[in-house]
This record gives sequence, structure tokens and C-alpha cells, in this order.
Amino acid sequence: MSSKKINILIIDDEKDLCLLLSNILTSRGYDVVMKHLLEEGLQEVTDMRPNWVILDNNLPDGLGWTKVAWIRENSPESRIIKVSADPESIHDTDYKTVFYLVKPLKFNSILDILQQSA
Repeated sequence: MSSKKINILIIDDEKDLCLLLSNILTSRGYDVVMKHLLEEGLQEVTDMRPNWVILDNNLPDGLGWTKVAWIRENSPESRIIKVSADPESIHDTDYKTVFYLVKPLKFNSILDILQQSA
């Protein structure tokens, strides 16, 4: 990792999962912000311009994955990891900066993506 910290925005309504993931990532030197509603997460995208967005699909106030194009437009430098508990929802995308993971998350899978794509 470079001397500049990599910042990660987690948009997921599973608070325990977010806290665990945040603790794992911060212990490895990443700066992490968590949002549990889509609207709050999208506002944070524009404020923070994160290096990474870990984006859940089913959120209380909308479907996160429908906002991938919006995130790409408003923060083109952000890479996105889409997560879902439904493996059937995972599909290909036109964006080369989008990765997919199925819940339950394997934290090593997230770390692998972050390290391989650095």
C-alpha cells in the first residue's frame, strides 16, 4: 500500500457486518466510512470520493446496484465491490472497476480484491 491511505465507503444495512468489516480493514491501514442507507451512502460518495465502495443491493431505501452508473458518473475514480446474499443476482457488467461477492462474505476475498487491484 502506498503512503496515501486508501479510503473505503461501505453502504450496507447489516450493521454488525459493517462493523466487523470496518474493524478488519482499519486494522490493515484503510480508512473506512460506513453508511446504512442508500441516500446517505450516495451523499458520502460525492463528499468523500472514495477509492472503493462496497455496495449492498437490498437497502431499506432502495436497490444499491441501480446506482452503480450514478457512482461511476459522480466519482469515476471509485472502484465498486457489489455484494448480495442472492447469488442469482450476480451478473456481468460493462464496468471493469466493478467486482462481485456473495454473502456471507469471506473477508479474505475482499482483501484479495483490494490488494490485487491496488
